[in-house]
Amino acid sequence: MGKTVDRIYHAAIYVRLSKEDGDVSGTAKAESNSISDQKNLIKDFLEDKEDIIVVSERVNDGYSGSNFQRQAFGRMMEDAKKGRINCIIVKDFSRFGRDHLETGNYLERIFPLLGIRFISVNDQFDSEDCMGMTGGMSVALKNIINAMYSKDLSKKVRSATATRVVRGEYVGALVPYGYIKNPENVHQLIPDEEAAKVVRLIFTMAAEGKKKPEIARYLNGQGIPTCMEHFQAIGLKRKSHREKEKKMWTVTTIGDIIKNEVFLGRTVWNKTRQEAVGSKRQIKNDRSEWLIIEGTHEPLVSQELFDMANEKAFTHEKKYVPTGRKAHPS
Repeated sequence: MGKTVDRIYHAAIYVRLSKEDGDVSGTAKAESNSISDQKNLIKDFLEDKEDIIVVSERVNDGYSGSNFQRQAFGRMMEDAKKGRINCIIVKDFSRFGRDHLETGNYLERIFPLLGIRFISVNDQFDSEDCMGMTGGMSVALKNIINAMYSKDLSKKVRSATATRVVRGEYVGALVPYGYIKNPENVHQLIPDEEAAKVVRLIFTMAAEGKKKPEIARYLNGQGIPTCMEHFQAIGLKRKSHREKEKKMWTVTTIGDIIKNEVFLGRTVWNKTRQEAVGSKRQIKNDRSEWLIIEGTHEPLVSQELFDMANEKAFTHEKKYVPTGRKAHPS
């Protein structure tokens, strides 16, 4: 006979893989082997657990453990608040989160308040069995280590990216309007001639003294596709939650193009930084902290035209000052 079960728990299996973990092969891959491994380990653990019934699986593939703003995690917490689940199971603490303060807040306050049993398989942690101080101290220590690991990993990733930038490689996920990625080398930008003509027209009109609203009206009047329309036309899946049904050139878009030094054939990196590891908030760096790499791709405008357009377009604004740490790709 099996043992008597006093209470049945309805559980959610939660698994997570970060892009920084190094085993995501590409964005087209919907689910990694590492995700499958986590699921299998948890299911093996549950084989003889008669008091636990799995009612949902929540997967975050490609999300940082330092940030709890994850879609699947949010849905799981909604289930917990509505009483659909009363147990959460993870492979280990690092899969749940690497922010030790926030993780501790969930384990010591939020989950007890919601009546959630929390199990970390590899850590041999079960909140039902761990009610004393020793267990709490163990969790805190493990999560401090995880937080330190996450910060160290973030620094290493930025360092590796900076090295690639200095070598002249393009590391952005999205290409700027006026360029496409070289089909033979995705880390190199080449001109997109159709869009490049529009970029040159914008700079020329600005250098001639045309104001940004006037340039926008002209492009709209001529029926020239907006940046978003052009990207979609050439097969790049770009969309914006701010996008209106009727797409129009705007003063903001014109200004952003005129200020963008990418059109001078240079790459500018480190313009912003994360407020904290895992945070989505970006803080602007001073220009002296920027890393400016010359000659990384073909320019669309000359320095003379760029300077003239900026001087005329931003008469009442802070003028462009060519400073910053410059380097040439080796």
